[in-house]
Amino acid sequence: MKLKPNCLYDLRLVLIGLCTMAIVFGFTAGSALAQDDAKYQEYKKKQAEKELPPHKQPAPASPSGHQHANLAEAATNPLANLIQFQVQEQYTPDVDNADGYSNAFLLQPVIPVKLPWKKAPLGILRLTVPYVSTPDLPGVGRKDGIGDTTLLAVANMPIAKGQIIGLGTSLGFPTAGSNEFVGNGKWLAGPAYAYINTVFKGWQFGGFGWHSWDYANGRGGSDKPYVNQHSFQPLIIKHFSEGWYAGLQDIPWKYDFRLDNWSMPMGPRVGKVMKLGKLPVNLFGAVYYDPMTHDDATSNTWSFKLNLTFLFPE
Repeated sequence: MKLKPNCLYDLRLVLIGLCTMAIVFGFTAGSALAQDDAKYQEYKKKQAEKELPPHKQPAPASPSGHQHANLAEAATNPLANLIQFQVQEQYTPDVDNADGYSNAFLLQPVIPVKLPWKKAPLGILRLTVPYVSTPDLPGVGRKDGIGDTTLLAVANMPIAKGQIIGLGTSLGFPTAGSNEFVGNGKWLAGPAYAYINTVFKGWQFGGFGWHSWDYANGRGGSDKPYVNQHSFQPLIIKHFSEGWYAGLQDIPWKYDFRLDNWSMPMGPRVGKVMKLGKLPVNLFGAVYYDPMTHDDATSNTWSFKLNLTFLFPE
């Protein structure tokens, strides 16, 4: 039986169509497989990086362009694009003009936020919530309770390679309530600023400062004096091998304009960025000495601090 010419033509069209579909399917499937393989390889790479010690893990990418050599260096930079949750214990064994010890337990989450501005693409939010235990105050005794909460919010602005400034605000919330011995009892606000330099390999230096004025009374704050205080935290850190580092204290210097006095704790901190289980952490200990004692106010001459920071790189 012979096929008609029209039938042969239709058959050729069908075969050409099938071949074309097979070729297109082959390319599509191959491309999809290649993409899946690339994604799998990237996934394997990220999983392998998570198994590395923190001083070998790549630092999180920063939209501000402020990069670090590794996760360990990012963990000690207050303007880094790195989610952190800090748990701090600050202990003073003997307080001037009072009896006994004082203690402050701090919870401090640090959260980076992407911003829509080209010159300021990243913001840093740092919230500090203290639980304070005072020494035995004359005629009062020891007082304990949640202190006032502080929020620092700054926008990162790179100014040169390895250099960045932060500008923003400081806000204080009277979460101590009517417990006048562990808080100011005031709503506070003021400017905040920072400068970080990482030009020299293995070094970080700069500073972080903020000012606080009261603008309203919280519960129990009407009988408390006004607040006009500046805080400045100098930053000098040297990173070593295996995640070790050493630097200045992370307790800020303070100048109280109302009392006209300084608090300037000075001393070293030594720490290591490592893993606790599978989670990277920053652990450091420090001892501080404050030469600025005052006859008319309580002050801390020697203080000790222990910090554990949980790190959550993207």
